[in-house]
Amino acid sequence: MDYHKLYNGIPSILLLVFFIVSSAAYAEDKATFERSVTKGILALDQQEYEKAVGYFHAAVQEKPDDPSANLYLGIALNNSGNEEEGERFLKKALKLEPLSPQTNLELGILYYKKGFHAEARDFFETAKSNDPGTDIADLAEDYIEDIDQEGIKVKDWALSLTAGGQYDSNVILDPGAGPLPEGISRKSDWRALIFIEGKFTPRLTDQITLGPTYSFYQSLQAELTDFNVQQHLPGFLFDISLSKNVLLKASYYYEYTKVGNEEYVSAHSISPVVTISEGRGFFTVLRYRYQDKDFKDSDMFPDNSERDGSNNLAGISQYIPLTRVCLLGLHYTYDYDSAAEKYWSYRGNAGHVDLRLDLGKSWILDLYGQYYRKNYKADYPGTSTTRVDKMTTFYANLTKTFASRFDITAGWMYVNNSSNIDFFEYDRNVATLTLRVSL
Repeated sequence: MDYHKLYNGIPSILLLVFFIVSSAAYAEDKATFERSVTKGILALDQQEYEKAVGYFHAAVQEKPDDPSANLYLGIALNNSGNEEEGERFLKKALKLEPLSPQTNLELGILYYKKGFHAEARDFFETAKSNDPGTDIADLAEDYIEDIDQEGIKVKDWALSLTAGGQYDSNVILDPGAGPLPEGISRKSDWRALIFIEGKFTPRLTDQITLGPTYSFYQSLQAELTDFNVQQHLPGFLFDISLSKNVLLKASYYYEYTKVGNEEYVSAHSISPVVTISEGRGFFTVLRYRYQDKDFKDSDMFPDNSERDGSNNLAGISQYIPLTRVCLLGLHYTYDYDSAAEKYWSYRGNAGHVDLRLDLGKSWILDLYGQYYRKNYKADYPGTSTTRVDKMTTFYANLTKTFASRFDITAGWMYVNNSSNIDFFEYDRNVATLTLRVSL
C-alpha cells in the first residue's frame, strides 16, 4: 500500500467533509431563521403580539444584524405595549438600513404617538421620499397632513442648557472648543460651569439647511479665579445631502475667549465634514479644519502673542456597530500648528478609540481613550531641547435621559501629559456632574 498517497489524500477528504457539514449547518441555521420570521409575521397578522415577539427574538438571536428581523421585533414590541424596548430595535434597524421606508415610517408613527411631531415628521418625509407612489408613502403623507392641520410647525431650531460642577485635581486653562492655553496651576479646585448652545437651521430645500449658531461657556473656580474661562462661539452651519449615503456638513466659527477678566484669544475656523454611510450601521467621517488664532498678551500671559498663527487639522473616523447596543469608533487625526515663534509650532498625531454602550432604560455609557503626540519645531527657550509631548487621555461618562428633554451625566477623566521638558509634565483627574435641558 502507498501510504504517502493515502496521507496526501486525507486533507482533501477532511476538507470535503468539513464543507458538507458546514453547508448543512448553514442551511439549518438559515431555515431556522426563516421559520422564525415567517411565524412572527403570521402572529403579527393575527394580532398575537406576544407570540410575535418570541418568534422575532429567536430570529434576531440567529442573525443579530438582519434589518428586517430587528424591524419586525420593534413593531411587535410596540404593539405589545413595550414601546421603550421596541424603539431600541427600530433604531437598530435604522442604523442597518438608514433609508428604509418601512423603518422610517414605524419610527415616525412611534414619535407621533409620543407627541414629538417634529422628529416624527422627519421620519415621515424620509419614508415618503424613498418609496414614492406606494402605500407607505401615502400613509406617511397622511401623517404629515395631520401634523400640518394641527398647526404644528417643524422645529428648525434647537436650544440646550448645561449646568453642573467639577472637581479638578490640577486646574489648567481649557475653554471648551477653543485653543488650549498652556497655563498649568498644579493646584486642585472645584468649579461651577454653564454651557448654552443654540442654533437656527431652516431647511432651504429638501437637501440643504443653513443657519446661525451660537454657544457660550463659563467656568467659575471656587479659589483659582484667575483660571475662570469665558468663551463666546458664534458661527454658521451648512448641511447638504450629496446623495442618499453622503452628507456634507460645513461650519464657520468665530471664537472669543477670556481668562479671568482679560482677553486671551480670538480665532476664526472653517471646517467641512463628510459623512459616508456604508449601510448596516457602518459609516465613515472625513474632516478638515483650518483655524487662524490671535493670542493676546496679558499680565498672566505676557508673551501670549508668540503663539499667533494657524492650525490645519485632518482626520478620519470609522464607526462600527459591534452589537445592537454597542457602537465602536476608531479615529485618527493629524494637525500642524504654525506659530509666530517656532518653539510653539508643532506637528501632532492622535489616535483614539471610543465605545458607546446602550444599557437600556435610557442609560448610555461612553468610554474613550486617546494617545496624542506633538513634536515641536525648535528648542524651548532656556533649554537645549526640542519639546516632545505625549498625552494620554481616558474618560468614562454615564448618562441617564428623562423624557427626551433632560439628561444627567456623571463622568471621570484622567489625563497624563508626558514631556521631555519637566515644566509641561502633569497628571490630571476631573470628576464631573452635569444636568442638560434641551428645548
